[in-house]
Amino acid sequence: MGIALVFAGAMMLTPLAALPAFPDEVSLAPCFIFPSVVTMLVGYLAYYFGAKGAAALTLTRVEAAGVTTAIWVLSVIAYAAPLVLAGMLNVPEAIFESTSGLTTTGFSVVDVASCPKLLLLHRSLMHYVGGVGLILVLACVVNDAHGLKMYNAEGHTERLLSGVSSSARMVLFLYTGIIAVGVVALVVAGMPLFDAVNISISAVSTGGFAVRPDSMASYDSFAIELIVVVLMLAGATNFLLNFMLAQGKFRAFARHAETLPFYGIVLVSTLLVAAMLVADQTAGTPFEAVRTALFQVVSVMTSTGLQTVPSFAALCSGVLYVLVFLMVVGGEAGSTAGGIKVYRLVVYARGLLWSLREKFGHRRRVYSAKINRFGKSIECTKDEVSSVQVYVGVYMTLLALCGFVFALYGAPLGDAIFESASCLGNTGVGVGFIQNGSSPVVLLVGSATMLLGRLEVFPLVFGIRWMLHGIGEEARNVARR
Repeated sequence: MGIALVFAGAMMLTPLAALPAFPDEVSLAPCFIFPSVVTMLVGYLAYYFGAKGAAALTLTRVEAAGVTTAIWVLSVIAYAAPLVLAGMLNVPEAIFESTSGLTTTGFSVVDVASCPKLLLLHRSLMHYVGGVGLILVLACVVNDAHGLKMYNAEGHTERLLSGVSSSARMVLFLYTGIIAVGVVALVVAGMPLFDAVNISISAVSTGGFAVRPDSMASYDSFAIELIVVVLMLAGATNFLLNFMLAQGKFRAFARHAETLPFYGIVLVSTLLVAAMLVADQTAGTPFEAVRTALFQVVSVMTSTGLQTVPSFAALCSGVLYVLVFLMVVGGEAGSTAGGIKVYRLVVYARGLLWSLREKFGHRRRVYSAKINRFGKSIECTKDEVSSVQVYVGVYMTLLALCGFVFALYGAPLGDAIFESASCLGNTGVGVGFIQNGSSPVVLLVGSATMLLGRLEVFPLVFGIRWMLHGIGEEARNVARR
């Protein structure tokens, strides 16, 4: 945790590198320097007092979840500080914004039209750090014995190379490389450099923070939209699949269990939304309908949240229904995207079919339950199917609970479900209920829901339980003394 906080504090200084380009914002420097120094100092003290005998320790899964949760919560608080010190937001709003940034949700309560450039870079930096995950970056420097369980607790299950550290470094290299290519492509397509850097980070991290009030609509460029679509799809694709594509293993990529469902859902949803836009006369021509539908379908399913439409509230109910479905589905496992993930839905659907086959099929026939992962046919155990079913059930329960809280605070039923799906799926699109000036309860519940979605529920729940148990034990020890 100490190492992670030192890294988080150091990264907070990154926007200051842009001061030569924006010298009139030098007065904001203390807003970054002060919380950065405090965060690094806390991290150093945690490392200094905790390093003794650390090599002999072995983290259990619950302890790893607890440390992972602590790192995320402390990072959210640290990255909220510049927004408060700069006078942009109050504390609940800043917590919401930093949670949204680090979880790559993209819900924003900042007025980007009046927001200083350094703070816009700060928001994009949160997407960059949170996109691959705080623990993945930590795994680049800690050894396998200390990093493996925390690496898994954050939702990373695939290894590109033999060790956790080497796999983490390769993921970070691919992630940064795709962003760099995206910046070049966007600049060539006519986007200003400052915008290109922010939008490329936002698209690949599937975050959604934009630097203009109308998001992507102001560029009005089909070429830019296509580039951003490719970047969003790359970010929502399993990093191991991206690695296989870089190695030329196209057949294994195509045979992977998620590939056909993922791109199939994108295609069908695009055509369906385009048809509804034409029927509702929202789009002037079929080409405009397909163009708008493709961008918004990809943006929502990859949980990015960038938009080319003026407002989602103005879209017809049928389009919003499809978008809610896409937010719940999300991108591929092992990517920067949110949602339930396509792989879990594939396992869920096949588990249901396998269950029906065993119940109604020929009793003397032996059935196999295999699923193709990265070009290899692997047996899917009943335990895996059961864990997926539990996760889907818990996910939908949390969706309903978050929607209920939003409804209590005045959101119409449809808006409550839409915004809760957006928070839990780390998508960040909204219909206007969550905004600057919203109730602190709404903002904090939204923040908690985004964290639950990013850490995939169980690590956060067990991590908080472990921390509360530890605090209780320590309090009892003090009382006995």
